[in-house]
Amino acid sequence: MANHPLQSSLEIIETHICQISRQLLEPDSGDLLQTSTALQAAVLEFLRLVQRTPAAFTKEPSLKSRMRKMSVALVSCREALLRRAFLTQSALSTLMPATRDATYSPAAGNYARQPYGSAGRQSGEFRVISA
Repeated sequence: MANHPLQSSLEIIETHICQISRQLLEPDSGDLLQTSTALQAAVLEFLRLVQRTPAAFTKEPSLKSRMRKMSVALVSCREALLRRAFLTQSALSTLMPATRDATYSPAAGNYARQPYGSAGRQSGEFRVISA
């Protein structure tokens, strides 16, 4: 039973991946940071075990298939996390825009004239005065 520590380590990683997937689908279900930190620690422990017994993967093809399934699950978790980060960023930019433009002052610079005007723009604005 040399693969018993590897099997139990894989079970722990799969449990953490399931928890993260659940937390990404239901944002109020728990602490995502704590679960992802625990997943990272479990993966590091698994890597240490694999480095000690590198021949285990050649002897046990079921380990390779479990690793492939876990990699697919991690990719889907990553995509869900990216979607969640985008939604959070969009919500934050709606609440607090990142621009420093004054709200009611006229625009300045190369593109001073807005196509729909602004509160500070006067009608009848002349570019050239000639006599």
